[in-house]
Amino acid sequence: MLDAEPWIRRFSTAASSATPWTVLFFPHSGGSAGSYQHLAARVADRAGTACVQYPGRAEREREPLFTDVHVLADQVAAALAAVREDGPLIFFGHSLGAAVAYEVVRRSPDQRQIVLVASGHPAPSRIRLPALDLADDDPADGDEQLIELIRSLGGVDAALLDHPVLRRMFLPVIHSDLRAHSRYRPQADSAVSCPVIALMGATDPLTNGPDVQAWEQHTSSDLRVHTLPGGHFFIHQHSEEVADILRGVMSE
Repeated sequence: MLDAEPWIRRFSTAASSATPWTVLFFPHSGGSAGSYQHLAARVADRAGTACVQYPGRAEREREPLFTDVHVLADQVAAALAAVREDGPLIFFGHSLGAAVAYEVVRRSPDQRQIVLVASGHPAPSRIRLPALDLADDDPADGDEQLIELIRSLGGVDAALLDHPVLRRMFLPVIHSDLRAHSRYRPQADSAVSCPVIALMGATDPLTNGPDVQAWEQHTSSDLRVHTLPGGHFFIHQHSEEVADILRGVMSE
C-alpha cells in the first residue's frame, strides 16, 4: 500500500492485501486528499487506495503552495518511487489532478503497469481554459470573479465560500492552484506508454469532445472516452458510475 508522508496519504479503508491493484488519486484545484475519500471508499473492496496531498492544505497548510505543475510532478514522482511496489496502478486525476497525474506517469520508469484516468481535463496539447486567465491577476484582486467561477463550476468545495473564515483560507489555495494550472504546458511531443481513460461531463464548460479525444495524441497505447451527465464536477454526482469504470479497469 502506498504511504509516503507528506506527499501520499493512504486511506484507512483498505482492500484485502490479496488485491494487486492500487488507485492513487490526484486532487483538483483547491482539493485535498479528503476530497476523494468518498470515491476511494467505493473502490476499496477491489484496490488499495491513496491520494496525493499537495502542500499548503490540510496537515500541510503551513507549507508554501506549489506554483509549477512540472516541479510538483517531480516531487510526487520521487515520493512515489520510494514506496512503489510491484503491482498495477490506476492514477485518477480530476481537472488539475489530471495534468499532475499525466506528468507523474511521464516520470515513472515502468508505465506498463499504470492506467491513467484523466477526468474533466482536455488533452495536454489542447489546454485552452480561458476561465483560468484570472489566475494571472494579483491574488488580492478579483476575488468576486474567482468566487463566481467556483460557484459556476460547482463541486463540494464551493460550499466553503458560504463560511467567511473558511473562504479566507480557501481562496488563496485555489487561486494559487488555478494560476499554476493556467501556466502549465506539456513538453513538446510529450506522451506516455500506458492506456488512458478520459472522462468528461456532458455539460462541462472546460472540456469538449475533440479536446478530450485528443488525449490519443499523448499515448502510444489505447484511449477510451466516457461521457457522463453533468458539468465539471460530474464525478461527485455520478461517483458510482465513475467507480464502476475503475472497477472495470481492474477486471480486465
